[in-house]
Amino acid sequence: MKKTIKRIAAGLLGVCVAVCAAMPGAAQTSAFPGITEEMTEASFWSELQADADDVLASPEEIARVNAAALSADGSNMHDLKNIAPRFNGVKRCNALKASAEADTAYYLGWTYDDRGNIASQSYYNRVIANTKDPKAKYDMPVRYGIITERTELLCLPTSKPILDDLGDVDFDYRSLVGLRVNEPVVIFTTSADGKFYHIFNSCCSGWVDVNDVAVCRDRDEWLAAWDIPAEKRIVFWGDKMYTDYSITAPETSRRLITMGTVLERVETEPGETVINRLPLHNYVVYLPVRNEDGTYRKQAALLNAREKLSEDYLPLTKANIAEVAFSSLGDAYGWGGSINNEDCSSMVRNFYSCFGLDLPRNVNWQWVVDYPKMNLLDTSTEEKEAVLDEMPLGTILNFPGHQMLYLGKYEGGYYVFSTIGSVSSPWDEGSRQRVRSVTLNTLDMRRMNGKTWMRELKQIYIPWQLAGDGEYTMPLLPWYHEAVSFAMTRELMDAPDGYFRPDEAATRAETVYALWRLSGKPEPEGSAAFTDIPEGASYSKAVSWAYGCGIIEGTSSASFSPDLPLTREQLAVILMRYAGVPDEGGEMGLAGYEDSREISDYARTALLWAHTKGLINGTSESTLSPGAAVTRAQLAAVIMRYNDMLTAEKEAAEAAAKAEAEAAQAAQEAEAEGEAPSDADASSDGGAAA
Repeated sequence: MKKTIKRIAAGLLGVCVAVCAAMPGAAQTSAFPGITEEMTEASFWSELQADADDVLASPEEIARVNAAALSADGSNMHDLKNIAPRFNGVKRCNALKASAEADTAYYLGWTYDDRGNIASQSYYNRVIANTKDPKAKYDMPVRYGIITERTELLCLPTSKPILDDLGDVDFDYRSLVGLRVNEPVVIFTTSADGKFYHIFNSCCSGWVDVNDVAVCRDRDEWLAAWDIPAEKRIVFWGDKMYTDYSITAPETSRRLITMGTVLERVETEPGETVINRLPLHNYVVYLPVRNEDGTYRKQAALLNAREKLSEDYLPLTKANIAEVAFSSLGDAYGWGGSINNEDCSSMVRNFYSCFGLDLPRNVNWQWVVDYPKMNLLDTSTEEKEAVLDEMPLGTILNFPGHQMLYLGKYEGGYYVFSTIGSVSSPWDEGSRQRVRSVTLNTLDMRRMNGKTWMRELKQIYIPWQLAGDGEYTMPLLPWYHEAVSFAMTRELMDAPDGYFRPDEAATRAETVYALWRLSGKPEPEGSAAFTDIPEGASYSKAVSWAYGCGIIEGTSSASFSPDLPLTREQLAVILMRYAGVPDEGGEMGLAGYEDSREISDYARTALLWAHTKGLINGTSESTLSPGAAVTRAQLAAVIMRYNDMLTAEKEAAEAAAKAEAEAAQAAQEAEAEGEAPSDADASSDGGAAA
């Protein structure tokens, strides 16, 4: 028997040695392509930043930003300290009923009830009915509460989850935002079944389980619980921690403390015990406790000082932003704060709460605050990259449905940190990849619509300062921004993944393609017999159309030369033909430019026309550069100007026609009045005749 045990032990030891020998020095974990293990350290990103330890905003500056967010129209922030002490309970119940009807109408038909069937109207009617407080009065006092357990704010007063997939019970549409231990709330009404309070927290409103809230005796007790002086604050800036298990103090045992939780530090005497322990290497703090009758009290508890705890809010530096963010790396995605985790915008909000910054809950609500910000919708990828090159770590980036924390640029890639629901798989192109994790990746990641995150990037802002204050401002966009946006939004010119390539020479094919699309992609009459147009080329119809309309000619009887760069004078000729302006010769009229003699004879009238119309300007005060290649940005600008010219001419013609019609109408009315005598005239005439 002993020999058998020895043989088993030796075998297990051998396996262990073999496995350990095969393991690398540092544990390797799964990551998106291109993400190395060193990139998963906060220091990797902060070291790429200039002045990473410089304070970006003082507590006073942060307080001003918070005040601006609180007062911004549309931020949906709540000034809890100044909530009116009384309210109309009947009116509020009616509003809650209407809100619940709208919410459940949205969920009807694609979510499930508690039996696994598609939820019916009658199922949701029971939820709607639960919004009415049976004790509601026209004049009621607000109550002041403190969150005692990490919980969620809910859109409806129901304990039944709202699911769109019975195989995905972690995604619950009830949840709005996570609520932290010791977070203050203002309580209004109670649900019909008595199980939920309708509350305000600082950034949202909704329903919360009454068992997770303690009701204070009065406003003063409530303020004392959470409006903690700086010298007594303890701020948890890590991901999650639990208080130690204790039979002695079950009220504070195994309490979940999450990022951004602020507690009051308690001073103790040497030798004084807390929860039957000497608090060595621990902070003593007050935790809120809910009494059996639902009222509030605070009780001393211990937090291990080796956890990510700070005496007062962390200094707002780029290095600290990275440290806070990376403490969440690998967490699960939690819609609306569900499953004790966060979604993208609430996670970023939690990051900044560790510095005392209180952001609005949602992207659209944040956008209304007067942060330094820029709307990047309809900008090229080159423009976005140039803007991001100027942005610090911690900048907030948004595209519809997602928010990210900008980390910086590394080896040509632009990296972000966020919690992701799903993406287009980087391993299996075109398939949906469920992620549901906090991770980092580049903006080359693709959405299910096939577009990169960079291409979809819409908004950026600096959340720790106000516009006009602080260190950071938004850079100016290049001169060609409006023209490139015009060309891209109308799909006049190709821009794969949003890369417009503004400085590249525009080709003959690109030019006719843009004009063809500007014209509405008309069907050509016949096809051009050019042998150098590749089969299936996107511009083949455009070439046939332009050739058939006399807008462009071949470079020979058989060749179009689609990739040949276009010169400025050639563009003028093409544009004049496109406009249908006859080439009648005449004086050049451009003698003021020192290179006017370089203009080809065939292009003189066209270039004069284009210059007179403001379509093609000089390359300097004294030069036209007629033989220089047209860049793609210049082509976009010329086409946009031409379109604006047509629009202006059309509006002027319509205005003239309207004025002429009104004048004609007025003349007709005046003439009619002159032919038909008034009653007074008729009476006079009759009298004279008599």
